[in-house]
Amino acid sequence: MRDVSGETPAEKRLVMTTQTAVGAIADNYIGMQTMTDIARAVGAKCFPLGVDIYSNPVIIAEDLTPAAVSAPLSRYANAISGSFSYNGRPCSILISNGKVVCGESCHYWTNGKPESVLYRLYDGTLGIKRVMAVGDLPSGVKWAVGGLGLMSHLDPATEGFVGAYSDVLRKTNHTMVGYKGHHVYLCYCKNMTAGQVNDYAKKLKLDNAVMLDGGHIAAINSESTKINTSQKQFYIVQGV
Repeated sequence: MRDVSGETPAEKRLVMTTQTAVGAIADNYIGMQTMTDIARAVGAKCFPLGVDIYSNPVIIAEDLTPAAVSAPLSRYANAISGSFSYNGRPCSILISNGKVVCGESCHYWTNGKPESVLYRLYDGTLGIKRVMAVGDLPSGVKWAVGGLGLMSHLDPATEGFVGAYSDVLRKTNHTMVGYKGHHVYLCYCKNMTAGQVNDYAKKLKLDNAVMLDGGHIAAINSESTKINTSQKQFYIVQGV
């Protein structure tokens, strides 16, 4: 998609006030971020949607379903690889359709540290909380996805990503989940450090986000982008 920008002062004012009204960056360029924010604002029936925003593939959905799986990502439409796994199963907090799949943080058994958890309640409320275990989350959780907290929750040391576990912060491909308003964003972040993933979350103007696992397991399967879809990571996040 080619960006469109205002040229006259009136056109620039029109573009930028529209961007501000829908929660996009007011930069006078109507590109994919602005168009998806307009679609969200007017309730367009186009989600889940796979698009490129600032050169990275993103799936925007009305909701998500995280799950523990053993099949390749290619079998799951509008999905990304999930968070941290160990011995063939998730080791980050994971609740799927109200069922607890993993109840403790990824560093609960290693260095006794919490992790940041995105969640949605059955009443539709979206939130984030740093916890050790699912018992610390609010009641009525529909789904929850744990990972490295970003934005206001960015604190790798507090969450145990130090020493041998600091490799998670390195420059590589990562996946990220966040939300903006009532929509969720599933992102594949190309060749970024954790700090750069955090900057990308801010550029998308997400309300909250967590970074998931990365490196050779990072994968995305959307209508527009398929990367590493033969990967079996034992944990996916699917947009619906």
